[in-house]
Amino acid sequence: MQVSWATDQGIPGRPNEDFVAAAAGAVVVLDGCGLPLGTDLGCSHGTAWYARSLGTRLLARMLDGIGGVPQAGPPVGPPEGAHRPAGRPLVARLAGAIADVAASHRATCDLSVPTTPAATVLALRVRGELVDYLVLADSTLLLDGPGGLQEITGGPCWVSADPAGADAAITGTVPLRELRRAFLLTDGATRLADLFRTTGWDGLARLAAEDGPAALIDRTRAVEATDPEAVRWPRTKPRDDATAAVCTFV
Repeated sequence: MQVSWATDQGIPGRPNEDFVAAAAGAVVVLDGCGLPLGTDLGCSHGTAWYARSLGTRLLARMLDGIGGVPQAGPPVGPPEGAHRPAGRPLVARLAGAIADVAASHRATCDLSVPTTPAATVLALRVRGELVDYLVLADSTLLLDGPGGLQEITGGPCWVSADPAGADAAITGTVPLRELRRAFLLTDGATRLADLFRTTGWDGLARLAAEDGPAALIDRTRAVEATDPEAVRWPRTKPRDDATAAVCTFV
């Protein structure tokens, strides 16, 4: 699997709250659930830190056991007594990563605050002749196979500190031979298709595949610039953080 990606900050002076990372056979894309500046998060670290921390921990857990050879060191499943979803391995790994992040800042932050940092999650992993995927909340996964393009988008953001939140993820496994490409997109990178309607999902995927994920974001910024006050296309953020990752299966 070859992965190319691009990410771009949406609001000047505010950190990019998206996160993307890839390693051999795995990729994750997260979108921190941004709230208005000044919102009490109960957390001194912030949403960008949360997305980065959850993404790196999830990617590490996804890599454990790829190819049937566990990594050295202690097991990376959920801690003893933690939520352990059955039959959906990426859910179990996400639940463990959520528990890890919560443990890392529970002593200094109030995780009971309803606005505690949260993030959407996209994850994809090649496992032998199979491809596992996970979609949690309102980011989008596009799967491009012989039958055409399949679009998978989840629901709203979720409370971040509870590993049980991973159960809300949409998951699946498809044969590697049935995929040409996969596209992992935060909602800032899907606007051309689902908000502005200047193209469909097929056109968006073609742009990202042929011209690259940075070109997709550049085109999105160009359309946003024609409506800087969000009048023609009402939206809470005239510009949003945008991240796109393109996976090509070779």
